[in-house]
Amino acid sequence: MNPIQKDETNETARLTSTAAPRPYVSVTDVGRTFGTTYFLVSTLLASTIPIIQLGIGLNYIGQCPINQQIPTYMIVAGICGLALVGLSLLIAITFICFVPGSTALTVLANCCVSFNVLAAFIISIFLFIWFIFGCAWVFSLRNKVQFQDLLKPNYCQPVLYKATFILLIITIIFACIQCCISCFRQCRSTDNMK
Repeated sequence: MNPIQKDETNETARLTSTAAPRPYVSVTDVGRTFGTTYFLVSTLLASTIPIIQLGIGLNYIGQCPINQQIPTYMIVAGICGLALVGLSLLIAITFICFVPGSTALTVLANCCVSFNVLAAFIISIFLFIWFIFGCAWVFSLRNKVQFQDLLKPNYCQPVLYKATFILLIITIIFACIQCCISCFRQCRSTDNMK
């Protein structure tokens, strides 16, 4: 018997799995969500709100004595919203470029996706909390704010206040529509798999 050759009996044979372990969420499944034209278009459409918020906030800073946090809300929400849109686009581009036809992402793409998802998650949580503060600051003043006399303490520049009010409402409506569309798409894809 050759000493280099091993005689593998049942006791010394390697244990092999008959079924390959399946990840909880496959890369391909995630790529189907982030790498779609729908995702890119909805992300680009969603970028209009942060651009408007940033522009109005910067233009009317210091012009709302009733609550100086309203222009600050608009500026911070605009910057964070644009950062979130940028990260979402990077994730989408990564999945479009690396996922089709491959079984695994390259190390660089994997690191990029991991960093982007973590950063987007942190920014999303901050934006959600910031959104709640913005709603409280704006909606609580609805019956107290006036737009005529600049010298009164309850004055707020009308474009700033009304735009903030409307953008908050649009954000709520847009979020509800996105949830409905995502649920519909998920249900439809589940039905197609059966």
